[in-house]
Amino acid sequence: MKPRVLCVETVSMQKRSNAAPSKGCVYLVIDDSNRNQGITDRLKTAVGLCYLSRRSGVDFKFVHRAGFDFRDYLKPNKIDWSAEFSELPRTFEPFCYLPPYDALPEFEPGKAYLCKDFIGRNVIESSNVPDWERVWRELFWEMFTPTDRVLDALARNETPERYAVVNARFVNSLGVFEDVPLYNEPFPPETQARIIEATLAKVEECAEDFAKESDAPIVVYSDSVRFLNAAAERGFLVCNPEGIGHIMNYGVDEIVYLKTFVSLFWCARAEKIYSILHVDGVPEKSLYKTQFPRYAAIIGDKPFVRV
Repeated sequence: MKPRVLCVETVSMQKRSNAAPSKGCVYLVIDDSNRNQGITDRLKTAVGLCYLSRRSGVDFKFVHRAGFDFRDYLKPNKIDWSAEFSELPRTFEPFCYLPPYDALPEFEPGKAYLCKDFIGRNVIESSNVPDWERVWRELFWEMFTPTDRVLDALARNETPERYAVVNARFVNSLGVFEDVPLYNEPFPPETQARIIEATLAKVEECAEDFAKESDAPIVVYSDSVRFLNAAAERGFLVCNPEGIGHIMNYGVDEIVYLKTFVSLFWCARAEKIYSILHVDGVPEKSLYKTQFPRYAAIIGDKPFVRV
């Protein structure tokens, strides 16, 4: 079925350009109506659509106004993806960036395409592109470079010059962190205590494993301030908990946005990244399979281990 041609005022009521792009262009628009995805999902979508656009010989543009302007934290590098709402054409072919991606249109020169519905899957990986991590990383760096604001905050990060990262994401396991129905309710207090103890034991295993190959310390990174405090009490180095949060939340403070991007590049600078998922003696959904540390490792071309 041929996609419908819709008026762009369904995206925004701002004034639009009448001109259609001569080369053709794919627009990704993330605004307040679809900002329920985390930073990794947004990056995977942007990089994936840029990859598909380049393969088809058309341009790619990214409009991000979901709680913050993306360009405050990542700016264009070699690929000029930056666009304003006012640059969007009046008519376009809408499409969804959703698995299994078999309904994606063939992007043609002279046409405008717009995506607002997405799930952040990696189409480069799912298309079985050889050496996909390298391909994704190289395109990421062609598209993005951190702004001075991010670099300045990164330079102020008080961590060792050399380090490995051990990440544990709990979401709501240790208390209400994300108020969305996707995640489970907090576990009873006695179960939470077991989760913390079992995860700390896993951190120790990671530290012992990393010590076999490096004399650099590990630094614990988590979405739970409570767990970070427990890790610090056990003598582990931990990341600065200030600003920890998820950017998919509505009404989060600006420090959360900055913390998210700084953490991405801070993790990417590590010698190795561990992500804890499986611990003994606790409920199955105690820890969340986050993709954030995995893609930080890809961005930094560093080893990544899921434990």
